[in-house]
Amino acid sequence: MRRLILFDVDGTLIKRGDPDHLGAMDHGVHSVFPEAKDATVTSVDYDGKVDRLIATEILAQAGISLSAEDPALDRVFDLAGEYYRDRWAGKPGGLEDLLPGVAELVPKLAMDDAFALGVLTGGSRGIVAVKLERLGLVESFPVGSFGNEVPNRPALVPLALERAAAYFGEVFEPEQVVIVGDTPADVNCAHVHGIPCLGVATGKYSVEAMRAVGADEVLPDLSAVSAVRELLLTIEYQNG
Repeated sequence: MRRLILFDVDGTLIKRGDPDHLGAMDHGVHSVFPEAKDATVTSVDYDGKVDRLIATEILAQAGISLSAEDPALDRVFDLAGEYYRDRWAGKPGGLEDLLPGVAELVPKLAMDDAFALGVLTGGSRGIVAVKLERLGLVESFPVGSFGNEVPNRPALVPLALERAAAYFGEVFEPEQVVIVGDTPADVNCAHVHGIPCLGVATGKYSVEAMRAVGADEVLPDLSAVSAVRELLLTIEYQNG
């Protein structure tokens, strides 16, 4: 029985606070809603949130009230993805942005019959696709759910599970799944669905902070590759 490992991206696989990602969000919002040109992503607390929700909070700074489910936001993310791809066109890969252990761990897990891999990320699909491509990770993650597709982070999980079942040809029950992430939002997202969360202290939150919010196991980073593999096989949801 395989385990499905769903990785967050920013702060878990790669360094958080990518200025081009932030710039892409502002570009998309300002292009579709020029009246919000003085509001920016840095004016909101974006840690652990999906890009769709972040966009509504940027707009709220400009006095524009919009539901995260409003289809007008789809164009925001189309333009944000185009902006991000253009920013990275012709640039070197940026492997220095990978967090410790990721370059070794992810390809090993992808080739390991004990695991199926995917991403579960608050970032929008167009932006995350470029990140995974330029860092050589795209082939390791055949499925995922993205922050432009849902209004909140817990809603990412059913979408990822549906896509994983279709791609891998098996239904993954909550006890077969692990979410790996660096924020309290990742822990909550996992536990809402009865899924264990492996927390990593590679973002804004320390090992102690991730333990305090209930992560089932916490590591300082993913550099101890063999130990991480064993933990992914044995971790269980502790609060059920």
